[in-house]
Amino acid sequence: MKLYYSAGSCSTSCHIVLEESGLPYEAIEIDWDNQNDPNIAVIEQLNPLGTLPVFLTESGLQLDQNIAIQTFVADLAQDSNLLPPLGTTKRAEANNWMSFVCSDLHKSIGGMFSIRMLSNDSNVQASLRTSMLEKANQYLDYMNKKLEGKDYLMGSTFIAADAYAFVVLGWTKWLEVPLTSYSNIEHYMARIAARPAVARVMKAEGLL
Repeated sequence: MKLYYSAGSCSTSCHIVLEESGLPYEAIEIDWDNQNDPNIAVIEQLNPLGTLPVFLTESGLQLDQNIAIQTFVADLAQDSNLLPPLGTTKRAEANNWMSFVCSDLHKSIGGMFSIRMLSNDSNVQASLRTSMLEKANQYLDYMNKKLEGKDYLMGSTFIAADAYAFVVLGWTKWLEVPLTSYSNIEHYMARIAARPAVARVMKAEGLL
């Protein structure tokens, strides 16, 4: 299996899930800032949208969405407990968390990276940030309350959605969005960062 990723982006969550799975894989970094990176042309050919992640299975199937990749890997490595069994209420709950991270948390926090591309006017940028930050804090507050008394999103077991949430929440540092009001999230982030597989990925991607 082969994963094309960009360090620190949402594709890092797929890298973490693969490392947690224990399955053999190859991870290839795409350096968008280096136009001499030959893998940029590979991605543009594989994915017309030019986005990451791009994941190739052993059978040649290509997946380029986080949820699809993480679900595929988790189901392939069932002993890793990255997702509960199919057809169970626990699986539905895990899917619910994955959808929350993808549809709500990712968009609200990640959207702030695009503010400068939306307008050159500093006043407009400030207004956009205020609006986006308000929505992001709503989701952060929701998540903080849900984490009360839990190690991970589903309790004591780390699942694929935790990998995704960890990466997205990590963007708050780059965006100067404080998490000090969300103690459960801070402890959650530290707990995930301490996992050996996560530490290996962070080191491999130069994020430590």
